[in-house]
Amino acid sequence: MAIILTSLNYKGGVGKTKNTTLNAYEVAKKGYKCLVVDLDPQSNATTVLIRTKQAHDPDNVFSFDKTLMTAVREESLENLAVPIIENLDLLPSYIDFANYSTFLDKRFGVVEEGDPDYHEITKQKITYFNQLLTPLKEQYDYIFIDVPPTKSYLTDSAVMASNYILIVLQTQELSYDGAVQVLEDLRKLAIEFNADFEICGVLPVLMDSNATLDQFVLANAAEIFGEENIFTNKIPNMARLKRFDNTGIIENDRHDKRVIELYDKVSSELIERINFFEKGETNDE
Repeated sequence: MAIILTSLNYKGGVGKTKNTTLNAYEVAKKGYKCLVVDLDPQSNATTVLIRTKQAHDPDNVFSFDKTLMTAVREESLENLAVPIIENLDLLPSYIDFANYSTFLDKRFGVVEEGDPDYHEITKQKITYFNQLLTPLKEQYDYIFIDVPPTKSYLTDSAVMASNYILIVLQTQELSYDGAVQVLEDLRKLAIEFNADFEICGVLPVLMDSNATLDQFVLANAAEIFGEENIFTNKIPNMARLKRFDNTGIIENDRHDKRVIELYDKVSSELIERINFFEKGETNDE
């Protein structure tokens, strides 16, 4: 049965999608069967991973048979997954996935907060994607979900499907505020809708590791989330990360390999943290 992980922050541009795709890429290289589910209509994770597929297999011409939104309307996500590299598949998103909330409203109805049916109908909406995902859970070891950087049915649906939440924290005030808001919303989902997940950690993305603001934000995060929940491995400001948006994830030169070596460590720590909750033991990798 797959372990399902969603990376969250309500502030855009903090590296959430990069960390989702790179962690999935590295966990797949460790021999685990992985799936990335792109629930963001901007489809940035899809773009990066399709470019990764093309970079690793340039002779293979790729085209979509159907979009994720089409599969949702057909009530089945099976046979949608696109192989990217060995052990790594993708459920690709497209701009039409912006219609997902409208789809839920049409399927389950529209109710205002305070309506007697509000809680039950909202729960049906935010657990529906997990029902669609369930048949795929036996096929993978890890499922990574990428979501938009905003509170919505999409993010709530991802949380309700997840076993673990990774909070991505860029060391600036707005990202910190976004992470704190995520924490509040996670508490509400756990209390009001019985969401069953663990926060496996906070992954810092440093603006400038020597800057006073970075250290200030990290200190505040440690106070709010707990020092033990802050990842030991932190993501420095690396220009090559931005290049992967254009090239896909590649390992062609020393700059690429420096990023890959870092995410090898980050993904190992991620697995170790998850194993702590799963089995009460650490990973020796």
